[in-house]
Amino acid sequence: DGAEDRGLELGDAEAFENVPGQGIRATVDGRDVLVGNRTLLSNNGIDTAPAADTLERLESEGKTAMLVAIDGTLAGVVADADTVKESAKAAVSELQERGIDVMMITGDNERTARAVAEQVGIDPDNVRAGVLPEDKSDAVEAIQSEGRRAMMVGDGVNDAPALAVAYVGTAIGSGTDVAIEAADVTLMRDDPL
Repeated sequence: DGAEDRGLELGDAEAFENVPGQGIRATVDGRDVLVGNRTLLSNNGIDTAPAADTLERLESEGKTAMLVAIDGTLAGVVADADTVKESAKAAVSELQERGIDVMMITGDNERTARAVAEQVGIDPDNVRAGVLPEDKSDAVEAIQSEGRRAMMVGDGVNDAPALAVAYVGTAIGSGTDVAIEAADVTLMRDDPL
């Protein structure tokens, strides 16, 4: 949408590949394009150092910054941000007042995760960042192996295994069908309160 708003022509992606926990690779108009995190680009021999300051600034704002490389050369940074729901801070606060530890398990990097956790009042020690999609259920199981009961709240395909292993899996009603199917409880609205 952003490219079209700027009047840019978009080529079709071919040979599209999802690299779990890292990003995507595709061929666009005969050029090799990578969009993802530092690991994806580094694993492909691309120096990410020129973008370090930009990445740090965006991540400190709670945004997920993705590097873009074209034909093996760093081309830019694209950032997006999940909008924190206005009621999220109040929901976290209410749970904490009831003596419940609120944790965040996310694939985002440490800096972005901590910025978001700070916005909603989650203790930085309760943030598990950089968790690969396939490892979210392991993270929930690790919490439960300490003799605790975990309630996992999620809305995406990557959350489904963790929702299934949690003592109580809670899906957000506006989420994916897979998350809703894996959960014990589905919130009919997307308001955490």
